Amino acid sequence: MTNYNNFNQCFINCLAPSLCGIKPANLFTVSISDFSQEEFIKWKNLLAGQNLGLVNFKSSDSRIMVIAFNLLWIRKILGDSLIQTYLRGKGYENPSDTAKTLDELFQRLKTQKGFPHEVGLILGYPFEDVVGFEENQGRNCKCCSYWKSYSDPSVAKKCCSEYKQCSKLCKQWFEEGHTVPQIIQKYKEAVCNAA
Repeated sequence: MTNYNNFNQCFINCLAPSLCGIKPANLFTVSISDFSQEEFIKWKNLLAGQNLGLVNFKSSDSRIMVIAFNLLWIRKILGDSLIQTYLRGKGYENPSDTAKTLDELFQRLKTQKGFPHEVGLILGYPFEDVVGFEENQGRNCKCCSYWKSYSDPSVAKKCCSEYKQCSKLCKQWFEEGHTVPQIIQKYKEAVCNAA
């Protein structure tokens, strides 16, 4: 993980694509010694105003996992019948129930050895790539960046480039003293001007 001067820089850099509405969720870990519960609560309250949920939990003896997610976007993802069938095969009782499915996923992230592959769906990765990763055990991908692509590397490369540019811009604006709502607005304006 990249070293940051403080917890807030870590948050803005790691969560920028979700903040700016180009990714349904972001997940990252931070060392327990660098985690600030006080700052986390401030972020949680701030993100609630941006329609994003924020959870954290201990993922190992030395790391805290943080997940930001757009509940409406995830509800749409979980509304897909193909994804529901896949999740039922993974033991999720009612994948169309967004709250229960997220609770179950978070529980699995906390307790399961290894990483539950279905988290990729929540992070916005293509279904084919999530399944491809499982089937290939992480090998033989066509492209590797934010995720391993097994379906369309050109789409994956374009997406990853957008995520990286978003994080770079948001980090810059944050360091210049802009608030999160200002950063979100600046990003929307930048995208509109580029179109």
